[in-house]
Amino acid sequence: MKTALIFIDDSLHLHKNFISYICDEISQKTDHIDTIHFIKKADDDIISVLEFLISEHSNVFLLTQNEFSFVSKMIATICRDALVLKKDMLIPMKSTCFTKNSFLIKKGKTDINVLHVDPFKDIPAFWVQTELKSLYFYLFEAKEQRRIESFIKQLEMDYEKAELVKGLFFYKTHGIHQSQKESLERMIALYLPKSILIGEDLSQIITQRLIDENKTISCAESCTGGMLASEIVKNSGVSAIFKGSVVTYANEMKEELVNVKESTLKRYGAVSSACVKEMLEGVTQKFDADFSMAVSGVAGPTGGTVQKPVGTVYVGAKSRGFDIKVQKLSLKGDRTYIRQQSVIWALKLLVESNFEFFFKKTPKTLDK
Repeated sequence: MKTALIFIDDSLHLHKNFISYICDEISQKTDHIDTIHFIKKADDDIISVLEFLISEHSNVFLLTQNEFSFVSKMIATICRDALVLKKDMLIPMKSTCFTKNSFLIKKGKTDINVLHVDPFKDIPAFWVQTELKSLYFYLFEAKEQRRIESFIKQLEMDYEKAELVKGLFFYKTHGIHQSQKESLERMIALYLPKSILIGEDLSQIITQRLIDENKTISCAESCTGGMLASEIVKNSGVSAIFKGSVVTYANEMKEELVNVKESTLKRYGAVSSACVKEMLEGVTQKFDADFSMAVSGVAGPTGGTVQKPVGTVYVGAKSRGFDIKVQKLSLKGDRTYIRQQSVIWALKLLVESNFEFFFKKTPKTLDK
């Protein structure tokens, strides 16, 4: 089922954080958004554009801040309907669901949800009518791609796949029924219990596992500047397991806050396996954490050398009682992309630092 998100206003496109928030809310209810459009009231072809988008999607969400009555009138025209006054709103007479600042109307097989929104107020209710499900999961064993994809095809599912970083694959099956979803979960539990983590967001899977087992985590960061900590604390309930984080950007802070040796920095430099190992040891001791992650690198666009060009990053993870895992990366892209990829690598290494812990069978999953 295809979903379109349409903003009709001259200013909503400027509220980037609000748009991201809306996208997250809708994605939780429809699994994913296929297209996002920004349309101005003054556009000459607004009716024809809306008619086309409605014909091409199963779910259409129309959001506006200042033109709710105008949008209601257009949708009534497209649906060959009249307007009526309900809950102090003029909405199409054929609306099947409505509440304050929100109504749902069907046109053929398409559900059209119109919402009057304000970036500074609570969003109104979304109306979604769908029984189809999605299943998201992360595959940590490249050699198992063929097997999981054969399971998916056997159940006649559609899927998308992306290799997020080397050796870590993200899968999404979509437009499936509950019985198919449950069958795939059973196959994963039976045949791939130590290769796949089920869930839409890797940091959420990790933090929930830590919460379930009452295990703590800490971070020491340099080039990522707090992104690792942010990736953890975006999840609800992490106050129970997140001990703390330090951004040791300057070398003296690495020495003072996480006990990196001056001799290590002089001999190997801050961007090195030796430095990251000591950052891990130091932050683990500082916060008395069960798990830790650390990152140090050259995110660019300046600062690179012949020996350590831009994109050279060392990431590491530690699980209490296990050997430290450190990976040297040679990343490509701009500063933001290099930092984002470093975070994904750190999460991957964290899981790999203690496979038994993170792949331990639990009675619930985090799928959407």
